[in-house]
Amino acid sequence: MFLIAALMLQVATPVYVDPDDRVIQLASQLDPWCRSEAEARLAARGQATYGWTSSHMSRGNVLHVEGKLRVQGAEVAVHCRIAQGARLRYASIDLQAP
Repeated sequence: MFLIAALMLQVATPVYVDPDDRVIQLASQLDPWCRSEAEARLAARGQATYGWTSSHMSRGNVLHVEGKLRVQGAEVAVHCRIAQGARLRYASIDLQAP
């Protein structure tokens, strides 16, 4: 009886999956993270953003996203990269101030 109750509890308990634990296989999977991370970093500086545009590519086993955000009428270049097959937490981002 105890075993059945324990199994039912285990099945009913939701499992939290950290979004940073996702494995990235395609550059297009990196794009949403790149945009939200760039927006968050610029918002932390008190800068409002709009107008995200991007392209993505792979060079060897490295996935790249080249993006641009508009900030107060100027463009900020954003470059994100990650090794193919790596977990999202290992992605890097560079922002080029206008």
